[in-house]
Amino acid sequence: MLILNIIDVELTLWGIKLHLITEGNPLMQLLIEMNPNYLRSFKLLLPIILGAACWWTKEKSRRLIIYGMGLSITVYSFIMLLHAHWIYKLIIQ
Repeated sequence: MLILNIIDVELTLWGIKLHLITEGNPLMQLLIEMNPNYLRSFKLLLPIILGAACWWTKEKSRRLIIYGMGLSITVYSFIMLLHAHWIYKLIIQ
């Protein structure tokens, strides 16, 4: 998931810089406007913190962790498809 986060943030910043996409999440947009490195830091720290929380509670809420990780991977896979779509459009046009 950390790798998907890194790919997501770099492709997002690249797409925004080229004026191909806009950030749909208001919090992420605010971080980008403040300083793109804030977004990078947030996107790196969040999965690390969540991973530590999962490790800490692994025996107490195993099912919640499994469903949460599955949902996260599904959402990031969809986001990667969106990135692939606009990159494909960029190359074709």
